[in-house]
Amino acid sequence: MINVEEKVQLAAKLKAEGYNCAQAVFAAFAEEYGIDKATAVRLTAGLGGGVAKMKGVCGAYLGAAMLSGMEEGCVDPSDMAGKEHAYKVAQDLANRFKEQNGSTICAELRGLKPNSDVKEIIPCGVLVERAARIYAEYLNAKKA
Repeated sequence: MINVEEKVQLAAKLKAEGYNCAQAVFAAFAEEYGIDKATAVRLTAGLGGGVAKMKGVCGAYLGAAMLSGMEEGCVDPSDMAGKEHAYKVAQDLANRFKEQNGSTICAELRGLKPNSDVKEIIPCGVLVERAARIYAEYLNAKKA
């Protein structure tokens, strides 16, 4: 079983060190998949700020979505059932993230998009912690 709080704190530490949200979440779990920290942060370098600072999909969620691909992704392009399963897991993570935060869109979470469902501006560090917790809880539920 994954120590949820340990992973959440590691992701928060990485964010505090200056890594972007996607890097912090992905790197916190990278060793679980045999990926070293340097490779993990390189893979996710362009995803901060809602993908390249364009305020699209939140990097914290993207880090978790990439991890779900490591956990559930299929390698056979003709495996439609495998693809659908991987999509469902990523969608479930997105739904949990949205339930907690009001959106998966960086601009909405940061208060830059009027008329969104987001009721408050949520600091990136909090989003990183929440995404890491959601992913760790997913892993534990899967292994239970």
